Amino acid sequence: MMIRPVSEHALRRVHRKKYKEIHGRLFLIWEKYEDDETTTTQLLRACSRVAGLGPDTSYDQVHDEDEV
Repeated sequence: MMIRPVSEHALRRVHRKKYKEIHGRLFLIWEKYEDDETTTTQLLRACSRVAGLGPDTSYDQVHDEDEV
């Protein structure tokens, strides 16, 4: 098996692209929250999903009662 070296420039480019996409999604989520299109619970869940820290729960009976 051969391992091909990767330049630091290429790694930086991949890293920058990844975080640019993540930040873009976070800003969209925040804009929806500021425009009162989502609740605080929805904001936090969406941010958690984007950051990869939480499960993808689209509905929670305990916390979503006020939204139904």
